Order: sequence, then C-alpha cells, then structure tokens
Amino acid sequence: MQESSLQTRGRDFYGSLPLGTRGVFVTCVALYVTGVLLGFDDFAQICMAPSWVLRDGQVYRMFTSVLFHGSVLHLAFNMMAFVPMASSLERLLGTVQFTYILVLFTLLASIFHVGLAFIGGTLGYPSMHECAIGFSGVIFGVIVVDTHLSSVAQRSIFGFFTVPSQWYPLSLLIFLQVLMPSVSFVGHLSGLLAGLTYVRGHLNPLLLRPSTTAWIEQHAWAAPAVRHGAFIAGGAAADAVPGAGRPDSLPMHLFAPPRGGDGDGARRWWQVPTFARRPPPVEGTFATMDAPPSGGGGGGGAGATGAGAGPAKVPGPEPNYSTPAAAAA
Repeated sequence: MQESSLQTRGRDFYGSLPLGTRGVFVTCVALYVTGVLLGFDDFAQICMAPSWVLRDGQVYRMFTSVLFHGSVLHLAFNMMAFVPMASSLERLLGTVQFTYILVLFTLLASIFHVGLAFIGGTLGYPSMHECAIGFSGVIFGVIVVDTHLSSVAQRSIFGFFTVPSQWYPLSLLIFLQVLMPSVSFVGHLSGLLAGLTYVRGHLNPLLLRPSTTAWIEQHAWAAPAVRHGAFIAGGAAADAVPGAGRPDSLPMHLFAPPRGGDGDGARRWWQVPTFARRPPPVEGTFATMDAPPSGGGGGGGAGATGAGAGPAKVPGPEPNYSTPAAAAA
C-alpha cells in the first residue's frame, strides 16, 4: 500500500511538470544515473573550466557543465530548488520562450563566469582554476527572475532571519558563502548576474517575439512537442520591465520577492542550489569530485571538502599554470 502510494505520488509529480522543466529534470537525472552505471567521474572532460575555455576554445563546456552533477545530494538539492520555480515561470511564459530563456541564461552565466574568473586570475585569486559542474548557476538566474515577478514584502533566510525581498537573492548568495565556504562564489554570482541582466531589460532585444514563438509552435518539426500534454502554448510576453514591482529605495534596485513560495517567502534548506569548490590541486593534476574514484559519484554530498577522490591526470597537454580544481555547481 505504501509503495503504491509512493508510485502514485511520483507519477503525479512527474505528470505535473511542464514540458521544458520536465526536460531539464529528466536530462540531469538521466545523465547522473548513466554516469553511475558506467562509472564515469572524469568531470575534467565536461566541466566549466574558464582557463580551458579561454586557452583552448572549449566553449562546449558552457553547456555540458550545467547538466552533470557530482553526487546524488548535489543533483537532488539543485532539482528541488529548480523545479518549483521553473514550473511556475514556464506556465507564465510558455514552453518555447521559457526553454529559450534557459539557454540564454546558460550561455550568459558561463560568459560571466569566464569573465569573473579571468579578472580573479589577473588579481591573483584561484578562481581561474575552478572546474564547475551543475545547474545552480542557471538556478540563481531563475531565482532572480522569479523574485522579480512577485510582491512579497520580506523573505526568510532558512528561518534564521528575514530580509527585504529586494535583497533576497543577494542575501542568499552571501549567506550560502558564509554557511558553506567551500561553495563557488563566482559560479553563483555569475548566474545571479545573468538573471539581473534579464530583469533589467538588457536581454529584451534577444528574446523571441510573439510572432516568432507562434511560428515555432506551428512548424511541423515542433508538432510532437506541441501535441504533448505537458506543452504550454503561447504565454505572456517575456520582455522584462525594469523596476516593475520593485521599490526604488534600495541601492542598485536589484530585486523583488519570489513568487509561488511560502507566505513569508521562506526557502527550505533542501531547496537551495549548491556549487561547491575545492582548492586548486598540485601542478599537472585534476582533483575530481567528492564521489568515489570509480563508480560515478554516488558518494559525498555537494559542498563537502577535504577527503574525496584522489587526483587524476589532466587530459591533453599540460597547462602552464595550476589546472582547474573540481567544483559542483
């Protein structure tokens, strides 16, 4: 009886997800399970490593890095943070526009990550040597957008204290860094900046026009998706209106509160995106995730530091500086 109830809840949960949100969820889970079954934990091949993106032009890392996770807890935390907000946003914007915005956020957050890492590297900070995986950069962008669309006055940070909702995303970013010093500030900040770029209207020229969205939905190659019961057709215009719903009394005029959350905007601890960072390894080695060296990463949770898998050789030519350290986005 209990097993049947769990199966029913699982089917109900899965069936409630809009198509774009469902696609991200299924892809991330499938890649993690496949990695576990195949024993894949060579994250150096797919991670977001700014030094390799700049030096070797490995721009594919901007997209592969967001889909892989280092542990089951890392995956679970990120998906539980992503799914509620993404589902609400997709129902507002429609599947086509929502999916397009996720792609924009992925690309823009990666560009910010590379840029901030380059600046940090020139100033002597080790951020150039990060190697990040996971969806939390994009999730922070979604948090900013979700926040921008709501009208809750204050939000709670894990129940410890409340902040004006305009400051919630930035407060969450800083609080996570204090709570878990091993997480990558650059990775989370990059996603936050991507979301801020959107809500300030700077991405409006790049967004799909309603006529373009309608053309895509009517095209023959999109028919299988459009006919799917989880597809959200049409949707509101995605152009951001800077200042909408936000008081202008705070410096930077950053944010408004998240929509669709608890009454006081409290975020549960298991709904927080994680992006852990480890110190740069010794010259010529790559420190893998906290997962076991073989078996694909089912071990320690995101944010763990210290003991983890041993270093593995960097593929390809040896760089002229310390190679990227593993991180979970």
